[in-house]
Amino acid sequence: MTMNITSRIHSGRASRLAVVEDNDELREGVLLPELLDAGFEVTGMGTALELYRSMLDTRYDLVLLDVDLPDDDGLQIAKRLRSLSPTLGIVILTGYSAPTDRVAGLAVGADVYLTKPADMSEVVATLRNLARRVAGESMASDRRPGRWRVDESGWRLESPSGHKIALNLAERQVVVLLAAADGMPVRREMLIANLVDNIHDFDPHRLEVLVYRLRKKCADKDDQPLPLTTVRGVGYALTW
Repeated sequence: MTMNITSRIHSGRASRLAVVEDNDELREGVLLPELLDAGFEVTGMGTALELYRSMLDTRYDLVLLDVDLPDDDGLQIAKRLRSLSPTLGIVILTGYSAPTDRVAGLAVGADVYLTKPADMSEVVATLRNLARRVAGESMASDRRPGRWRVDESGWRLESPSGHKIALNLAERQVVVLLAAADGMPVRREMLIANLVDNIHDFDPHRLEVLVYRLRKKCADKDDQPLPLTTVRGVGYALTW
């Protein structure tokens, strides 16, 4: 059952945090009270379905996410969340502690990967640091003039002169991953993995065609080209 707890707001709006953990005792007895006391606006839930339903009405700044959930895999949830929002703060908190598990969590878009049992002071400090970064990125992307940006829905690019370019699903999946990288190159393999379940079923030339058409679509709308650059031997980067 979903539980809503509103934090005390000392200055401005508290960060909205979704805690997705199916262990009721851990969620209700430890995570929610501690995070409330830390100043977050917290919503606790035990399944992926509850999270998705809650997101229809609430725009979260942060998600604290378990991996082993009863109705979905936490890594797949993180991947979907990252495809929906380049600025959402995603922290995985799980019992899976192998280096390969950590790499897998970061590869699908999580900002931080923490393992259980975690000290709550570390969890709180991690979320606070991430909240500051997320807030800064959101404000910067909203206020910087003369720059390309992804609109709040993630389905449109906005040009420096205010033109809006609609994205199809494949373009959106590529753009949000590049935007989340904050100017750093993203490997072709990672972009392809965000498009299909099996990268071996995807012709890499299709990614090149997608990028070419996206650049052309944007060039037709604005004199300033989309800063989508090819990084030789690696992949692509959005350097805005």
